Amino acid sequence: MKLGTKITLLTTLLLIGILLCVDLAVYSLFINNAAQNAGELLLGKWEPIVEQARLLNVKARDSLLYDSLTEDNVIRITAAGSTAKRNISKGADFNLDGISVNYSATKGIRLLQKEDKRILVVCIPVFSSNGSLTRFEFAEKLDDLETNIRILVTTLTFTTFGAVLLSMLGGSLLSRTVVKPIASSIRTMKEIERSLTFKRIPVKGQSADELFEMTETFNRMMDRLEESFWSQQQFVSDASHELNTTLMIIEGYSNMLRRWGTHDTKVQEEAVTSIYEETKRMRVMTQQLLNLASSQQGGQLMLQAVDLIHTCEQVITHFKQLSTRRIILHAEEKDMVIQADHSKMKQLLIILLDNALKYSTAPVEIHIARQAETVQFIVKDYGIGIPPGEVKHVFERFYRIDSSRHRKTGGTGLGLPIAKSIVEEHHGWIQIESNKGAGTEVIVKLPAVLPIQNA
Repeated sequence: MKLGTKITLLTTLLLIGILLCVDLAVYSLFINNAAQNAGELLLGKWEPIVEQARLLNVKARDSLLYDSLTEDNVIRITAAGSTAKRNISKGADFNLDGISVNYSATKGIRLLQKEDKRILVVCIPVFSSNGSLTRFEFAEKLDDLETNIRILVTTLTFTTFGAVLLSMLGGSLLSRTVVKPIASSIRTMKEIERSLTFKRIPVKGQSADELFEMTETFNRMMDRLEESFWSQQQFVSDASHELNTTLMIIEGYSNMLRRWGTHDTKVQEEAVTSIYEETKRMRVMTQQLLNLASSQQGGQLMLQAVDLIHTCEQVITHFKQLSTRRIILHAEEKDMVIQADHSKMKQLLIILLDNALKYSTAPVEIHIARQAETVQFIVKDYGIGIPPGEVKHVFERFYRIDSSRHRKTGGTGLGLPIAKSIVEEHHGWIQIESNKGAGTEVIVKLPAVLPIQNA
């Protein structure tokens, strides 16, 4: 069953239920009010007569009551402690046989159903001078009430039927209004599925309802999917280009080695060295691609207490074995413990220091300081720097400020994207400030304690 049909059906059934309850309430209130009003009128008519009759003897009383009767009235008289009943009527087509006596000592009004007639009975108790109680019950057939009830039932039936029709029409219009944006979303999704293109649902107006929010969410999702799709396309293209370039170089030197390497030692040495360097570069790039893919999959961090200063000292010791360049560590405290993944922190520091050493000749500095609930460290070099317009692109995968410079230094364009992924995994923040020819600062802020859900 379609959603529009469900909405129409449910709204109609709900309205029918409400109308039936209202109809029953109106019907009940109408009968009760009509009976109460008619009873009060009947009491008002007979009370003076009964008051007058109580002063007469039985024969005169009955004569007075009989003379006051109409053809629609019946009188029943009972005495307290006696089962005898006296009925007085003027040929009415109904009687009170089978109707229980009201033995109450107070006035009362009862609406009774006998066969197909509605009979109103009022009771007037009268105490004689000796304290004995006599009950006068006056019954009247309510033909007018029957007529009014039929009119009421007819009116309620037609109004309920009309309301149901209007409800079905309104439910249909409502369902169309509600389902229209959903149907538009479905059409757009089918077009995307069929054409494999990214499309948006047209948004009309600025309403703040759930359908508008759903449409906006869908469009934002499409924006992100399209951005991710083209990013992946660019990533595959860049990775293929990098690997292809490396393989072409290896193929070229291998061909050169095959042709002349066996006879020319110089050619042989050059070819073997170049093949080795390119193979090593391809291995580094492949490992970095694996690291980047792993970090973007949101793997579980192996959190522990990490002394950031001690970790920096370990990484500096590692670089001292590879280079004679100085790396100076500035720390405000002897210990700077944070909650982090130790191996990823080492990887982050290695990436940042490796970049700083590649593109500068002066000593590299690391500044570590605590700021409220975060820890900040800065890797600063005094090298060639980055042009202002290029800084915003350095975290893009395979981005090249100068392709020849990256190949000479062995760069792959993946180090900083990996560093950014590591920082974001730790709910941190990374920023680069640089000026061409004046050096570069990489600023990283990390929370001292990670949120529990990410632990």
